[in-house]
Amino acid sequence: MKRQVKVLALDDDTSWLSQVPLILEDQCEVVSASTIDQGIAAIQAHFFDVILLDMNFEGDPRSGLDVFRLIHAADKGADVIVISGETKPERLIQIMNAGITSFLPKPVPPQQIRDAIYKVLEQREIRFRALDIHQNQNEALPLIGSSLAIRKLREEISKVVSSGVKDILLLGETGTGKEVVARSIAYLADPSKRFVPIHCGAISDNLVESELFGHVRGAFTGADRDKTGAFEAAGGGFVFLDEIGEMPINHQTKLLRVIQERTIQKVGSHTEKEISFRTISATHVNIEEAISKKNFREDLYYRIAKAKIRIPSLRERLEDIPALVHHFTTQCSKKRVSITNDGIDLLKAYHWPGNVRQLQSMIETVCNNIEGNIIREKDLCQAMPAVASIYGNRTTKLLVKRFGTSMISQEKERFEKALFEANGNRDHAALSLGMSRATFFRRLKELGLVKERSKNTSYMAFQTV
Repeated sequence: MKRQVKVLALDDDTSWLSQVPLILEDQCEVVSASTIDQGIAAIQAHFFDVILLDMNFEGDPRSGLDVFRLIHAADKGADVIVISGETKPERLIQIMNAGITSFLPKPVPPQQIRDAIYKVLEQREIRFRALDIHQNQNEALPLIGSSLAIRKLREEISKVVSSGVKDILLLGETGTGKEVVARSIAYLADPSKRFVPIHCGAISDNLVESELFGHVRGAFTGADRDKTGAFEAAGGGFVFLDEIGEMPINHQTKLLRVIQERTIQKVGSHTEKEISFRTISATHVNIEEAISKKNFREDLYYRIAKAKIRIPSLRERLEDIPALVHHFTTQCSKKRVSITNDGIDLLKAYHWPGNVRQLQSMIETVCNNIEGNIIREKDLCQAMPAVASIYGNRTTKLLVKRFGTSMISQEKERFEKALFEANGNRDHAALSLGMSRATFFRRLKELGLVKERSKNTSYMAFQTV
C-alpha cells in the first residue's frame, strides 16, 4: 500500500486555498481549511506530513503562534511551513523560535512552495532513517504469505488505515503476530511512524500511573526529574497496549478516563493536560468472556474497539508455511538454507499452538544446529520433539499425503476440542463425536495425538503435540 504525501493548507484566504492543489500539481493529497477550528479538527482526525500555515486569521483573536501551539499539541510529527505576510521583526522572531520548519513570506512563487515542501520531505526521510524507523522496509513490517486469510487481513488493515479510526483492537491467539500487525497499521497511517508499546500485564501497581501518564519532579521518592508518560510521548501517534486483556481491573479504571477524555494528570500534579494519541490494543483473551466474569470493564472494551481485527492462527494459513520458513531462514542464517518437501509436509501436519512465533523459534533453532544447508525431517524433530510423533507415525504421514495438511489440522482441532470439553475422558469425548471408543482411540493414534507411556502397560495418555 503506497501512501500519498498528505498536506494541510490552513489559511483564511479561500482564493489561495483553491490554488494549492494546482501549485502542488496533484503530487500530494491536499486538505484545505479556512478557519483555525476547521484546521485543528482536520489534524485531530488525520495525519499530515506537511502543514502550510498562515499566521493571521481575520475575525479570530488567536494569533498564528497560538495556532502553531495547537497544531504541535495535536500532532508533534507534522512539519509546519508558515506562509505569511507578517513583517513585524518581533513576531517573526517568535515564529522562528517556536519550532516551525520553515518560513515563506507572502507573496510567494509556486515553485518556491514546491521546493520548500520537497525539501521538508527529504529531511523527514533522513530523520526517519537516522531513527531506524523504516527498518529497511518500504512502508511497513512484512505480513508474510499469500493465503486467503492473510490477504483478507491486509484488506482489513488497509480499511482501518483509510478510515482514520483512533482506537483499534486486535484479537488473536498467542504468537499470531499481533504486534507485527499493530506496527504495520501505525507505519502505514502515521507519516512519522510513531509507535509506543506498553505491555499492560507487566506494569507494577506502583509504576502504572507514572509509566502511562508521567510524573512531576518530587512526586515520590526517586522522582528527581519530570517524566513524560507513554500517552504524551506518542505526540499524536500510536500507543500499543499489548495484552490489554491481562491488565488488572484497577488499572483499567485509570486507563478508561484517559482514552475517553484524551486528558492526563501526571503523578504529583494537580492539573489535567489535553493530549493527542491513537491506540492499538491487542489481546489473546476472550474479551466477552472476561467481561462476563467481571475481569474486564465493558465500558473500556467499547472505547478501545472502535474497529476490530482478528489475526488468523497459523492453522488457518498453513499454505503460508513455505514462505514463512524462507523468510526466517533468510533472517537467521548467513548461508542459503533450504528445506525438503517432506520437511514442509511435516511442518504443515503440526497444529502449532504457539503459531508463527513458535515456527520462527523452531526454524532459528534448526538453523543454529544443522551442519549443512538443507533442513530435513530429522532436524525438525531434534529441534522440537513434539513433532516427532508425526514424523514417526507412518499412518499420519500417509493421511497427510492423501488428504492434505488442512484437513488433518481440522481433524486434530476437532478431536482436541472434544477431549478438552470432556476433561480428558475418552469415553465421553468419543460419545460426543458419535463414534465408538475403539474408533476414537484409533483416530487419535492416526493423528499423532497419543503415545505409549510404557511397553509394560496398556495405559495410553492423551498428548497434544
